[in-house]
Amino acid sequence: MTGHAEVRSTYRVQLSGRFGFADAGEVVPYLADLGVSHLYASPILRARAGSPHGYDLVDPTEVAPELGGEAGLRALVGVLREHEMGLVADLVPNNMAASHENPWWVATLRDGPGSPFAKVFDVDWEAGGRVRLPVLAAPLEQVADQVQTAGDWVVYHQHRFPLAPGTTRLEEQHYELVDWRRAAVDGNYRRFFDVNELVGVRQEDPEVFELTHATVLRLVGEGLVDGLRIDHVDGLADPAGYLERLAGRGVPWLVVEKILQTGERLPDWPVAGTTGYEFLALADGVFVDPAAAPAFADRYQRLTGRDPDAAALAVACKREVLGRSFGADVAAVARHLPGEQGGSREAVAELAAHYPVYRTYVTDRSSAADRAVVEAARAASSPPPGGATPGPDPVGAALDRLVAALQLDQPAPQAVRRFQQLTSAAMAKGVEDTACYRDTRMVARNEVGGDLTRFGRPVAELHDANGEREARWPGAMLATSTHDTKRGEDVRARLAVLSELPERWWELAERWTARHGGEVDPGDALLLWQTMVGAWPLEEDRCRAYMEKALREAKLRTSWQAPDPAYERAVAELIGRAYADGALRDELEALLAEVVPAGRAKAAGLALLRLTSPGVPDTYQGTEVEQLTLVDPDNRRPVAFQADGSLKYLVTRITLRLRASHPDLFTGYRPLAAPDQLVAFARGIDRLAVVVTCLGASGRELGPVELPGGPWRDQLSGAAFHGGPTPAHELTAVHPHALLVRG
Repeated sequence: MTGHAEVRSTYRVQLSGRFGFADAGEVVPYLADLGVSHLYASPILRARAGSPHGYDLVDPTEVAPELGGEAGLRALVGVLREHEMGLVADLVPNNMAASHENPWWVATLRDGPGSPFAKVFDVDWEAGGRVRLPVLAAPLEQVADQVQTAGDWVVYHQHRFPLAPGTTRLEEQHYELVDWRRAAVDGNYRRFFDVNELVGVRQEDPEVFELTHATVLRLVGEGLVDGLRIDHVDGLADPAGYLERLAGRGVPWLVVEKILQTGERLPDWPVAGTTGYEFLALADGVFVDPAAAPAFADRYQRLTGRDPDAAALAVACKREVLGRSFGADVAAVARHLPGEQGGSREAVAELAAHYPVYRTYVTDRSSAADRAVVEAARAASSPPPGGATPGPDPVGAALDRLVAALQLDQPAPQAVRRFQQLTSAAMAKGVEDTACYRDTRMVARNEVGGDLTRFGRPVAELHDANGEREARWPGAMLATSTHDTKRGEDVRARLAVLSELPERWWELAERWTARHGGEVDPGDALLLWQTMVGAWPLEEDRCRAYMEKALREAKLRTSWQAPDPAYERAVAELIGRAYADGALRDELEALLAEVVPAGRAKAAGLALLRLTSPGVPDTYQGTEVEQLTLVDPDNRRPVAFQADGSLKYLVTRITLRLRASHPDLFTGYRPLAAPDQLVAFARGIDRLAVVVTCLGASGRELGPVELPGGPWRDQLSGAAFHGGPTPAHELTAVHPHALLVRG
């Protein structure tokens, strides 16, 4: 194989020092047999030593030595080519590690704004004159005895900072060491969300783009890399400009990690599409029974006392993180707005909290979609536009000034840039990493790109999205599990079954909470019960680790910033009581006797939708078979890369191999008339038909599926059908799903 191979399907692997290029090469024969066209690797450039994921980049000019270096990468590509496969790589343009391992960061700290590398980093030098490094456990005067000088370095525990030439004291440096808590208050460099250890990169500068992309573009130019996945594109100052520059350099396949909200459309960027979170949300949704929504809302509120209003929760959580984690970012926007600063800061937080999407893309132009978002956010904000407020209204006036800047009526380009970068971070940390851990009524829905206001999704909505994707973004990636999902697809599929057993489930959840809840918040106990149902058999230490992370993300009784050891101990004791209770275990296993097979059927159906819908399906490592994984780092555990004879594996291998041998079957898209509990569609000019059972009603109780004229053969069961109106129970007699090829 020479040149760039067309990306038909991908298989994501998580690289690290424990699983490098050579290890990936050993599983290539297995992936080739599975039918995968491209290995899709986590970041391949040099990250911090011992990095478990590769997103803490320290040198974009070098292929990661811990993974095997460039020689190891070339050897891996050689193995891939021997098996007629290619390579897609994850690229991190938005941030780098703020670490002494990063030579550009060290040069910036040592030489200040005069360093040739200072332009790489998004540091606001005007805000204080020095870079504030939030690394100390307490104010400097309280820990001064722990800050040492060793040669040309300042050392504080594991941290190292360079001394400027000819200097010996801290106050002479281009940086100051401050309490880590100050990052949220008066930090002056843009971070990846609220991660102090990751500093933003200024890709809007063409020189910075060339500096940071020279190596990866060389690898693409040599044919070693066939495509790129762009991490956190919404963090960039100008995503469209960045992507145009990248596409113009000959990258044949580009997908962007862009989280679309319900009804939002991807801008007309020069990319193949997104990484597929909007597909995940829709595909997950058709497996959840919407009829159970009232019961879940009522029983949830009665058990926990929590308000089931998800829209209000999202706004409240964004407000919290804007105040708790992003105060410095809010102030940075406000500094570039005219008018009184206190009112401007309140206005920035208020408008950001009501943004209905991750961000807008205003530069020197503002699209109709951008204007609609800004207008919707302003209309929802307080005080309302044009409201009759007695006396001066500094917040309302500041809101109007901010809106005018975003609508380009009163230009304030720095405020606009910083505000748009802020809203994406607020949505991610406020909804993904707060609300999704607080609303525990039915956590199968709580995913990146999901919509907590929805309980189940109609099949027609999935059909509409699939048809639009085929027309506009046929090369977009489709995902159902990623390194960022809150729980694996097999766990979510199991939990979706509970929507079909509402009374049985809530009786158990209420009984277990009453029996063991003690001082633990009932909403947190409810999360524990769902975690056990979704991932059982679940080792107790994995359960404890997950619950600790989930509780801290929720930020109700404990948090990363202010851990509450007593409450965390109470939850650990609850877990211990639950695991030791034989009666609870018997009830759990009786429930699982019904839930597990139904969940496996849903998981296989979800896989079939991903593998046959318009787009490029990605299989996250190991998920061709059942993987009962939770949020990272749980989902980065080693996998076996081994067939298991399950229906899910059968679906994956047969469909991927069919995509490889007959790509013409996977074009076009036409919904087929079918009962509401099924998804049915045809592709390849009616030569391929897919039937997926979403909800667990018996096929004999359903009506027919309107197949095009046959003859048809199901690739999963081998059964033959004539076509035309075909009883659902016949199509699902062997398996709950069918993959039909005509002829």
